[in-house]
Amino acid sequence: MAFTKKSSKKAGRFSTPEPVRQLVWVRAGGHCEQCGADVTQDFRTGKTFRWAEVAHVLPASPQGPRATLGHDEDAAKRLTADPGNLMLLCPSCHEKIDIDADGYPLEDLSRQHRDHMERVRFAARRGETQRATGLVVLGGHFATENVVRARDLADAMLSEGLWAEGPIHVLKLRRPGDRGRDDLYWRAVEQDIDEELRDRLSKRTSADGDPLSLAVVGLADIPSLIRVGRQLGDRSNRFLYSKDRSGGLRWTDPDAPPPTWTYTPAPSGDGPLALVLALSAELADDAILQALPGARIARFTVPLPEYALVRNRNTIDSFRSALQPQLSQLEASTSEPIHLFAAMPAAIAIEFGALLSTQHAHPYRIYDRGDGNRFVPMMDLGPRR
Repeated sequence: MAFTKKSSKKAGRFSTPEPVRQLVWVRAGGHCEQCGADVTQDFRTGKTFRWAEVAHVLPASPQGPRATLGHDEDAAKRLTADPGNLMLLCPSCHEKIDIDADGYPLEDLSRQHRDHMERVRFAARRGETQRATGLVVLGGHFATENVVRARDLADAMLSEGLWAEGPIHVLKLRRPGDRGRDDLYWRAVEQDIDEELRDRLSKRTSADGDPLSLAVVGLADIPSLIRVGRQLGDRSNRFLYSKDRSGGLRWTDPDAPPPTWTYTPAPSGDGPLALVLALSAELADDAILQALPGARIARFTVPLPEYALVRNRNTIDSFRSALQPQLSQLEASTSEPIHLFAAMPAAIAIEFGALLSTQHAHPYRIYDRGDGNRFVPMMDLGPRR
């Protein structure tokens, strides 16, 4: 395959052969690999028009953006014909990645290129994918805005062979009023969740009448997420996703073994029963006893509680299997509400709520941090309606 060296104005810059350029277009599915725009249609006239550009991850010359040590003319010439080094980008995105090379480093562009190829492959194999309804739940009480884009969930679903049937639904929970998260606020939140999800779940069939799975990601306070899980129910075929610190929804380690779960039963006595789920952070007994004097504390935890506990879906399944028999024993020991104090990832909170929906009809009182970072009772959770 012949290579063409451009004029002396830009000596050492090589052009991509036309067959390779066509391959880049085909592999990208006619969409910009950065912003996702359809680059086969003129949005002004609606006519077919190819307006994207074939861009380089490592540059077409030794002096170009992201050029690394050892990226000489031979490397530039070879990589200019390597589809793995080439991306399909709209002119705007192409300009951005070249002007701000530090903001679009080699590792990020290579990963985005691989992810785009993966999404195209899954979309092309749509008949082999499982159809699912997508749901994003965003809380309203945090000081900073919570953002999980519908597109993020759709991309994560595709990476696991799930095809979003219809638009991704985004449920934004209301913000607390001047009275804070009081009883009136929680009743309103519960009503919002029930109404939104009841309508959503009643339509969980495809156009052909086939049952749909449910793909869910949540970013809200723990009581709200537990309530969402309770309403979703334990019998739903659900796929839970977890947002990591970088803002992504991909599993950080798909092959990691689940953590070692540790359960310490509550001591005997007459005090109220408290269940502590210390999974993403430590929860000291003093903080529990300050909110619930005389509490008998049962503790379910891991050797190293951390925010990034959920590295893959096996972690969620393992949590469920390990906790369920302990809940049964705890509930059998009292007719009074069990007081729940939890520090756990969002996906675990939703799964916990789903676990309580059918197999565990015992009343729970959910606590969360309030003013002064002290635990206060937030929500009473009875049998699912």
